[in-house]
Amino acid sequence: MFMKKIYGKFIFVLSKNFDTSFLGSKYGGWEYIEDSSLREAVIISAGVGTDISFDIEIMQKYNSKIIFVDPTPEALNHLNSVISALGNEKLITYSDDGKQDINSYNLKNLNKENFFVCNKALYTEDNKKIKFYKPKNSQHVSHSISNWQNDYSANTPFIEVKTINFDNLFKKYQISDLFLIKLDIEGAEYKVLKNLLQMKLRVKQILVEFDELQVDKSINYIKYIYLIILLHLKGYSMVRTNSLTNYLFIDKSSFKDNQLS
Repeated sequence: MFMKKIYGKFIFVLSKNFDTSFLGSKYGGWEYIEDSSLREAVIISAGVGTDISFDIEIMQKYNSKIIFVDPTPEALNHLNSVISALGNEKLITYSDDGKQDINSYNLKNLNKENFFVCNKALYTEDNKKIKFYKPKNSQHVSHSISNWQNDYSANTPFIEVKTINFDNLFKKYQISDLFLIKLDIEGAEYKVLKNLLQMKLRVKQILVEFDELQVDKSINYIKYIYLIILLHLKGYSMVRTNSLTNYLFIDKSSFKDNQLS
């Protein structure tokens, strides 16, 4: 498609080279920038699913505190199982299907006090009851507010969940500094990131999946070109990675200009 080609050229030209590292499984892993500020820092991980390999590994590496935000029953069950198994060593390798066995995580030396679970959907409005649409593939876990998985059809099975916005999330967990946020929120990231940019709080690293780009529609490419430009104008640089779906943006004021090329 024409717009897909335009989008690909756009992100290649705008993105910058930066040394990155990778943590997690092939399915649930992310590229990020190693930084001492992550040590014992508060991280938000929104859209948990059943693969938190990145989160576990970054907690092991930096003793970070992570706020997991997801109202999906399967995700909450997975988190509870992980918390119940804290102290266990890794016994098996990661799977590539997004459904990790608890024994695939290295849970040794992790502290229960570093886990915070918010059973709401991150969105622009707070405490609103919304439809959370089930994925088209019954084997998948992640539900969606935008319902991109079902081509935005209103005739899709759903569950009802409550929302939380950034303002109230920050207040609830007394967040004054945010060094990393990971967003895998199935199409809600467009509105949620725009909402974040309206706030005074800066985020050093933003890891985000643009799920709606999996639907080959011109309007989606236009939307995300606009969002990327908006991030750029607000002082965030896109870091060039090997992923076509997961993106990394960094606050330019937090990193030296000569580190970007």
